[in-house]
Amino acid sequence: MSNFVTRETKPRNLFARTGALAALVALSFMTNMLASGTIAAQSNDLPRADLVEQLNTQYAEAQAAVGVTDEGGVIEVFTTKDGETWTLVLTKPNGTSRVVAAGETWIKR
Repeated sequence: MSNFVTRETKPRNLFARTGALAALVALSFMTNMLASGTIAAQSNDLPRADLVEQLNTQYAEAQAAVGVTDEGGVIEVFTTKDGETWTLVLTKPNGTSRVVAAGETWIKR
């Protein structure tokens, strides 16, 4: 078997790598903005259970990804099954959550 990479697979791999890198850069940027209070001031805190219920009831969104921040918070992505909409949520160590960002067209890799 050869290690030959076809033109068809090479762009896909490159896109996957750059897409993952872009996601990491964006997440890092948002984490820094949260730490500085810039984004945090734009949203109200809610108990996590209440926010998750609202996302499920109003938008049919469920958890699709989760990560832990350096500050001990939890970042979660909620999305519809078809990826039509998504919401990025930060839950602080005290259990309160806030919407950090929301949008359309979530693409799962």
